[in-house]
Amino acid sequence: MSDSQTADVTWALPLPDRGVVAAEVTELVAELEDIASEAVVARTEDIALCVAVRDARFPRLCQLHQGLRDALFLEIPEELKSWVEGMANGATRAPEVSHRLVDLARTHKGDTSGDDTVAQCALAELLLFEAIRLRLLISAWSNELFETVGGEETDIDEIAWTEVEALLREPALEEPGVRALPVMLAAATVSLARDAADRVDALRRVGEEHREELRMRARLRAALRELRLPEAVLLENALSTLLGEPRLDLGELQAARPVALAGMSRQAMDQRVSRGRRALARPNESWPKRRAPALFDLLRRAR
Repeated sequence: MSDSQTADVTWALPLPDRGVVAAEVTELVAELEDIASEAVVARTEDIALCVAVRDARFPRLCQLHQGLRDALFLEIPEELKSWVEGMANGATRAPEVSHRLVDLARTHKGDTSGDDTVAQCALAELLLFEAIRLRLLISAWSNELFETVGGEETDIDEIAWTEVEALLREPALEEPGVRALPVMLAAATVSLARDAADRVDALRRVGEEHREELRMRARLRAALRELRLPEAVLLENALSTLLGEPRLDLGELQAARPVALAGMSRQAMDQRVSRGRRALARPNESWPKRRAPALFDLLRRAR
């Protein structure tokens, strides 16, 4: 993308007003250009974003997708707490930002020529998808219901993308006064509730053993979300058999989850797994919980 077009998308991101130096912005712009290039390829090959963000052929999309999810659970530094609290409570330029992103995403919608305008459009589309997806995660994880009925993160991805893609093609979004992001979020929230209701109905036709397994997994995942991010990621992997997920070697896990595990030695990770396992066997007052709130905590309370 050209400098001016990249700046359009960078401007639409919720950065602190004066706390980011030029070098950091330059680095962010370079990263966004790489991400945008993969988003364009996915569009060209007609691969839905909810699929592309978990496809190893698109490593930057995968890293962004997983990194944003993990960033929800990072403890907020004291110097950023007031800014993050303002963002969580809506005291930002969010309506202006979302309107600009929607305008960018609708630019040349359906064009796959690969030029700068298409890259800008693809990146804005991706950011809208991620924004809706993160809000749905907050909603689904505010209690155990969605996971208790068998809902997974991949289902939330699909719901978010389906609504974003459909509404970006909706002419009514161009009407004056229409707040596009809230409309997308409302539509996605309705779809999430409908999906959960369908799952409840389907579970009536399966055995109690399967329902209890889903309840156990939901309780375990909810407990892990209350822990510090490194412990949550490491213990999720260590308990993967109970969660019905593949277990990764610690080196592979660290590469896949850099937001949580970057810079940790293998010995340090092993020690955290051992301590975490012992802690989970005791009352939850002994669990390695966050010492400071994360964005997840603030957004969950603000709902």
